[in-house]
Amino acid sequence: MKTGIVVDNELNNDKRVLRETGILRDAGHEIFVLCFGFKGEMMPAINGLNITRISISKRIKNILFFFLNLIPVYEWMWSGAIRRFITANNPEVLHVHDLYMSRAAYRGIRNSGKQIPLILDLHENYPYAVTTYNWTKGFFRSLLSRPESWKKKEREYLGYADRIIVLSEDFRDALLQQYPRLPKESFTILPNVPDPCQMAPGEVPVPVTGFEKGVTVVLYFGVVAERRGIFDVLDVFSTLSGTNHPSAFLVIGPVDKKDRNLFFERIASESLKGRVRYIPWIDMSELQAYLDIADICIAPFHKNPQHESGVANKIFDYMLGGLPVIASDCGPQKKLIEKCRCGMIYANKEQMKEAIITLSADPALRKEMGENGKKAILSEYNITIKGKVLADLYAGLKTVHEIND
Repeated sequence: MKTGIVVDNELNNDKRVLRETGILRDAGHEIFVLCFGFKGEMMPAINGLNITRISISKRIKNILFFFLNLIPVYEWMWSGAIRRFITANNPEVLHVHDLYMSRAAYRGIRNSGKQIPLILDLHENYPYAVTTYNWTKGFFRSLLSRPESWKKKEREYLGYADRIIVLSEDFRDALLQQYPRLPKESFTILPNVPDPCQMAPGEVPVPVTGFEKGVTVVLYFGVVAERRGIFDVLDVFSTLSGTNHPSAFLVIGPVDKKDRNLFFERIASESLKGRVRYIPWIDMSELQAYLDIADICIAPFHKNPQHESGVANKIFDYMLGGLPVIASDCGPQKKLIEKCRCGMIYANKEQMKEAIITLSADPALRKEMGENGKKAILSEYNITIKGKVLADLYAGLKTVHEIND
């Protein structure tokens, strides 16, 4: 089956899309991809994929996207590019990523004169998520970017799709509750599960020094931001410091611009001196090396519609790394961790503190939970197993197509 994939990003850096193309390629699909190719960045070809890149500077892309709800040039651009892409490659189905690409894809299909199904792949609860992004914050930015418009447009944009892929049952059920006319059978659930072969042991390229011998190291990996609960963890470690608890916090990832001053001020404070180590960035290939020197991982996301839409990549990565997970009680991650018995859930900072104390004091429990998590990834929560639903979705579309022909 000739399959068209559209993503408004650079394909090589999008883990979810690459995993999905791998599933389809293994199922025998001929895959054509339309994506951005940012000026000044040379990306290598990917075996088995026919890639068409739209050359654009990141700055121009960001400006056009910022004004999407005011003057939809971004959507017009993509609609035209998708029409040309369909005409040139004649795909039998079009698979587009993210809610805001839905109408452009629908118009591109219509303007091409083809009648092919449209699959919409939702990576997040975009109408909520966009209201939390820094570039939409502030009176003038909000006035120009109009993030609140996406909640009003969500039903329309979902309606353009023949099939919808979501991260979790929770997200699907929330959408069905809001929009009961959407058919349940149009949804496919594909979580952000990892490839079991993605990480291998290695040496830490930047030695993590300064922690006292015998301390329990708690690791956070990902974007550092208030909305992700990072300051809740710092508050807890300030409290633990006051009791001389033998634990430390290792933070790896870029800091949101609006949170930078407060974050660096906090980790330099007297109460956290010697308790926190910060590394701005590592390559994904290095993650296992850092997991090997940690004892516990943490996912402190604030409970909100975005974090209720699915399980974050990092939790599956923590589990694959064989470490116990301490996580906030967002629905999808709570269900996963409790089902797999691979960590502890908390509802407030006091419970987070108690979870750190409990796991720090019990190496056997840490080992048991870590092994449970890794076993769950290898036996069930991986792209080889969960990815079958994507192959099944396409097989169903092909059957319908053949019947109609």
